[in-house]
Amino acid sequence: MLPLLATPADAAAYGYELPAGRAEGLLARASARVRRAAGRGAITAQTSEVRLPVTRGTVTLPGAPVLSVSGVRAVGEDGSPGEQIAWVWGGDERLAVPYNLVAQVDVTYRHGFEVLPDGLVELVCQVAFRLSQQPAQGEGMLRTASVDDAAFTYASEQIAAAGDLMPGELQALKSALGTPGTWVVKSGERR
Repeated sequence: MLPLLATPADAAAYGYELPAGRAEGLLARASARVRRAAGRGAITAQTSEVRLPVTRGTVTLPGAPVLSVSGVRAVGEDGSPGEQIAWVWGGDERLAVPYNLVAQVDVTYRHGFEVLPDGLVELVCQVAFRLSQQPAQGEGMLRTASVDDAAFTYASEQIAAAGDLMPGELQALKSALGTPGTWVVKSGERR
């Protein structure tokens, strides 16, 4: 299980009162929703080894921000790991390798946030608080009602967002993660 993106102490510091005994579970659910909406599991810093294609001497590393690169190995035509090769990393998600040398490389690198942005921590606390306010199994979330010729729809955003982030939360996630070119934030809509 991936670590929580916020703690009960964080929630209290931001003014969100979570139910005793359920706070960590709610923060775990909120963390999972934020990771899913961000389109990735790892937001906190970790070291990974990945096999990636080389396009015109460039390798794009997933999981920005990239913190460091510790090794690049060529991958043989048969898929076997090869020798270390020369590479240049400019501090972003792109890595340069000798042009036309190999089609794939295995890269070992560290990526994610060592310290989570405050906006991201606060968002996780906000989502956890919203989840704490929802009745179990949608109970009491009246969807439609009609009286004579008038019909009303209630709580449609809350019903739709029960398993996802709400539009304002998605916008807050985009803001917290930084440049849109680095992160892909997606909604839970299925197409």
